[in-house]
Amino acid sequence: MAIEEKKTINDKWSKETKEGKNPILTPVFPKDYQGKQVIINADRLIFNARKQLKEEGQEYEGGDIHLFSYNFLGFSTKGSIHFNTSSNEDKSYIVLNSPNIFIGMDNKKEYPVEPAVLGNKNQDFLDKLLNLLKSMLDKLSSEYRHIGDRGGFTSPVGDTFEIMRKDFDGEGKPVVDSVGELRQMIREIKSQHVFIKR
Repeated sequence: MAIEEKKTINDKWSKETKEGKNPILTPVFPKDYQGKQVIINADRLIFNARKQLKEEGQEYEGGDIHLFSYNFLGFSTKGSIHFNTSSNEDKSYIVLNSPNIFIGMDNKKEYPVEPAVLGNKNQDFLDKLLNLLKSMLDKLSSEYRHIGDRGGFTSPVGDTFEIMRKDFDGEGKPVVDSVGELRQMIREIKSQHVFIKR
């Protein structure tokens, strides 16, 4: 029985692409635009908002730069784009708020189709997988029996699986090549500073 996956914007875009349509809307470049526009051209442009946030009462006295647009807000360069904040981890962050976020384009200017993985969901899945593996190792080391070469019952020696069965509760260090080591590694693969919407 196949599990039906939830439809995403990628499914809609894939259908439009097959129909010969371009699902990615892009702004008209200044040289091609025929309406009213303002062009500021210089060797270097600097915009600076001077006032700062009052720490005591958390009052704003300016110090902000706001850019608003009805359709597109484009940033284009032949070099690099940098968004920098201060190093204060409690107050500095970058927020991208959109129903859909795409990162990266290939050389053919095609939109990315690989979905991001949810860290907590992935951890829950891998933890459950490890629980099943540990349960299987426990049964193999204590309950599994079969008929040996001489016709008698035999079972694997418990020590054979003892290292692999060792779990980890967060105290000290996990045993190498054990279920506990894998469980600790699962927790370390999650970023502490990058978060995505579920």
